[in-house]
Amino acid sequence: MKRCLCSLALVTIAVSLLAPRCLADDKATLKQDVYTVSLDLKFSRKNQNLLQSAISLLDWGPNGYATGFLVGDDLVMTAYHVVSGDLSVSKKIQLGFSPKDQLEVKVNINGCQATVLKADEAADLALLRICSSHKQTRTPAFQISLNKDEKLLLIARPHGDKMVGRGNFYGPYMFRGLQYWSAKIDARDGYSGSPVYNDRAELVGVFSGYDWPKKLAVISPGARAQKLLDDYHSNPTP
Repeated sequence: MKRCLCSLALVTIAVSLLAPRCLADDKATLKQDVYTVSLDLKFSRKNQNLLQSAISLLDWGPNGYATGFLVGDDLVMTAYHVVSGDLSVSKKIQLGFSPKDQLEVKVNINGCQATVLKADEAADLALLRICSSHKQTRTPAFQISLNKDEKLLLIARPHGDKMVGRGNFYGPYMFRGLQYWSAKIDARDGYSGSPVYNDRAELVGVFSGYDWPKKLAVISPGARAQKLLDDYHSNPTP
């Protein structure tokens, strides 16, 4: 059966589409939320004509938001689809593009443009370099295997607003021939790229999308996130 997975990078026209309710903090959040960052996204057409290029020079600010998290000094991990420029037809139309437009996206974090260093498109993961975060950042601890109904916690920060989602691990989820995780966690726009932790503050994975018919959050596994980070450190990009 073909699944349609909904990505949840927040696109905006003038105001945020959703104003989620912030939940109370707990110990895991207090330890990890300082590493979560907001990604300001600016989508534009590829191969613009002269008029479109002139219009694009006007600084209208970001037209989308997502989430990422620090995984090392000046390194941020997020979902690959967030930085790919590949939007659904409905979101292209919301932003004033035509369905056939090919888009590119610039990502800014704390007012500075980020650079994509490495990506795992199949696992929907990307590693970015940012301007100095001025934070002492440690590599996260990863949880490789999960038990059904294990408690999970998601931390998102779209548009700079901290939001916390709580739920339980549901089971494996096959998507595009690769095994992801699934969880019973409510999803909102802007959650794409958010870290998902267990109650020991270990990284379970990265929020990738939402299966609305099944009401399941889809998570790129921590093992793939760990591999992407290890691959980068074994051959770092200057």
